[in-house]
Amino acid sequence: MLPEHILTFLIVFMGALTVLLCIIVALRFAGKAGDSGVGGSRLSRALSWQLYGEAVIGMGTLVFALAEWSGHLSGWSATVSSSLRLLMFAATSTTTLHLFLVIRRLSKS
Repeated sequence: MLPEHILTFLIVFMGALTVLLCIIVALRFAGKAGDSGVGGSRLSRALSWQLYGEAVIGMGTLVFALAEWSGHLSGWSATVSSSLRLLMFAATSTTTLHLFLVIRRLSKS
């Protein structure tokens, strides 16, 4: 088993890289949205938003990991931690639904 400080470092490092990667790829998709045809543009924008949603989840997970490691998580009220979880789920469910609707529209055309 890894020592706690190494495990925490790996979680923070991988979490930060994941969030950064999501944002970079989302920006690339957003930049390509105008270069594609109408269908490709819609899909690029939808994928961009999906990745922004993933970045929100990654950031939330990272916040929880850091709060747990620093001992602050036990001081959070249920309202604070539940609100953060609600934000994370809202971001991913909204962007996933948006992607689904765009794909459905494109497959009908």
